[in-house]
Amino acid sequence: MKNYIKLFLLSAMIILSNIPADANWIGSENDISINAEIRNTQYTQSTQHTPHSNRDSLPEGVTKEWLNSLTDERGQKIVQPEEGGDAMQERFFTGFAAGDLFGTSISSAGDVNGDGYSDLIIGAPLNDAAGASAGRAYIYYGGTIINSVVDVVLTGLAAGDQFGISVSTAGDVNGDGYSDVIVGANGNDAGGSNAGRAYIFFGGSSMNNVADIILTGAAVSDNFGTSVSSAGDVNGDGYSDVIVGANFNDAGGTNAGRAYIYFGGSSMNNVADINLTGAAASDNFGTSVSTAGDVNGDGFSDVIVGASSNDAGGTNAGRAYVYFGGSSMNDIADVLLTGEAASDGLGISVATAGDVNGDGYSDLIVGANLNDAGGSNAGRAYVYFGGSVMNNVADVTLTGVAVSDQFGISVSTAGDLNGDGYSDVIAGANLNDAGGASAGRAYVYFGGNLMDSTADVLLTGAAANDQYGSSVSTAGDMNGDGYSDLIIGADQNDAGGSSAGRVYLYDYFMKNEIIPDLSMTGASGNRFGYSVSSAGDVNGDGYSDVIVGAFGYSSNTGRAYIHFGGPSMDNTEDVTMTGEAISNFFGVSVSSAGDVNGDGFSDVIVGAYRYSSDTGRAYIYFGGTSMDNIADVTMTGVAEFTNFGISVSSAGDVNGDGYSDVIVGAVGYSSSTGRAYIFLGGASMNNTADVTMTGETTFNEFGESVSSAGDVNSDGYSDVIVGAAGYSSSTGRAYAYFGGALNE
Repeated sequence: MKNYIKLFLLSAMIILSNIPADANWIGSENDISINAEIRNTQYTQSTQHTPHSNRDSLPEGVTKEWLNSLTDERGQKIVQPEEGGDAMQERFFTGFAAGDLFGTSISSAGDVNGDGYSDLIIGAPLNDAAGASAGRAYIYYGGTIINSVVDVVLTGLAAGDQFGISVSTAGDVNGDGYSDVIVGANGNDAGGSNAGRAYIFFGGSSMNNVADIILTGAAVSDNFGTSVSSAGDVNGDGYSDVIVGANFNDAGGTNAGRAYIYFGGSSMNNVADINLTGAAASDNFGTSVSTAGDVNGDGFSDVIVGASSNDAGGTNAGRAYVYFGGSSMNDIADVLLTGEAASDGLGISVATAGDVNGDGYSDLIVGANLNDAGGSNAGRAYVYFGGSVMNNVADVTLTGVAVSDQFGISVSTAGDLNGDGYSDVIAGANLNDAGGASAGRAYVYFGGNLMDSTADVLLTGAAANDQYGSSVSTAGDMNGDGYSDLIIGADQNDAGGSSAGRVYLYDYFMKNEIIPDLSMTGASGNRFGYSVSSAGDVNGDGYSDVIVGAFGYSSNTGRAYIHFGGPSMDNTEDVTMTGEAISNFFGVSVSSAGDVNGDGFSDVIVGAYRYSSDTGRAYIYFGGTSMDNIADVTMTGVAEFTNFGISVSSAGDVNGDGYSDVIVGAVGYSSSTGRAYIFLGGASMNNTADVTMTGETTFNEFGESVSSAGDVNSDGYSDVIVGAAGYSSSTGRAYAYFGGALNE
């Protein structure tokens, strides 16, 4: 009589449908084997799962330490820890050509296609698609899964236009229920050399790239479009309005500057409804413009305009002007915010802050990037609380930390990132050196009824000269998880070519400390960390150990490294296992195997899915007090191109014999129908599969992921789960199989 597993091989007892094809959690309660895959060269999706209602938690089996080990293709950390204990998940979009300055301007686009998700717009003003520096802007749609494929490309008309120098949501200017966008082109010559233009594009279920409204600068060198923004609904007619800055306009004196408000409507035109004019020559009024929200609580949206070279507080101290909206809004500023000292440049950036203190009034944030309080040109940003009688005294002052940081070069509301009911703010310091000379930084400050000036999250540029933080903005809620997302531009980043630029999207916060206690780093090109897992206690010292795969080692021969745990655990590997030949991709999958031979030591399993013309192999290494790197059990795929070993995991003890078992996926079997194999442990474990599970149809990709499921039906036997990401045109399925034992 012998034991066997009670598995339904033709139809699994539980089918979990609609698993996203990119979902990549593979693990169990006691051990994890997770593939952290970069699926697109322009975009990293570091983790993907449905957020829990308790956002302090992580998916079962996923550790904070693992999250902090993730890196992008340049070795930069995907999760950037905050020095005070919070962190965010990072994704990025990369410029398409050298010199594009992709990310010079960034903004939420609102929901332009009406799918319920916020969208994103990014400007690249020096893109050459339509001529040298004609410029471009790119719209990316939000969704539960956000990728790097551009959904709408907007292109400048002529060389030198610098289309995309500024971008913003326009709100819904025509009242059709879709958000619209506005893009500035301050070098356009339609109204005269460098008079400038701004273009409004209406959203829609099939949004196109043809401008619906074109706004043109009044005179030569006006620089109209250097700044653009939604104005909210300043006149209370139910349509969103827009505001455009022309900081070199001469109406109030040479380069005094102007800003123009255009009312939305079902038949919106291109004639400005309100002209706001700089007070004196060289003020550069209109350097920045923004909606102010409703700062005085009268039910009308207000606007704010920066004049970074105004001299009221000293030469080039700078000023920002707040204009209250109303049914008969005029061009007289209601609140004047003035720089502290000469050369501060207050007004270089302006934005609504949302309601940071929870008093029901919108608040403001204004940057002064050349303020010297924290050192020469360290920079400052000021938060002003709204109120029925708003004043001009900053309520919270945020200060740059080092000389020449230029903190405040960009400012924005961050939405409510941490879900506490208060709006948060973000400020960029594009020349900060924490990540390298001029790598740049961005600082997030949480709102609250006692908001202070200490940054709650620090986000750091990836490399010297990236100028990360040159632009910052809320992204709205792009993935529909109920929390605001952030976007940060690094327009000098070189990933897509010299100064091609990059934009980083930060998903949600994970509360509590996740600063790594230990970092282990691979060599160039090794792809160290592509797969990671607990190894159990392989050496029997009472401490859990870890295993890390590096499939890229030595022309994709691949390696796996075991690091022993302990009170003084370090980043030096204790056991190194190496693939048999080049292009084997050994280490593409790693996992604890449990104790397959019953000797009291945990064992490990490593996959090499490209072995011998993609036949694939998986290797089990027995633990022990003097564990070595020679495989004790070698399991091989049944034929070429089966990709046996693409996924590996402990199966727990599926047959109840006291030995741990393992499961191995072979996603390529029979035209990607796919298979998964269970190998039963034992004192003399062999390499013959004891149970074979097969996908339903071709291209199901059954076996792409495998794992122990624990004991889901509480019958005393471990169960397993197998993913089939390709099922039904990549709808995807997951299959749970109950373990069991019978005598025969």
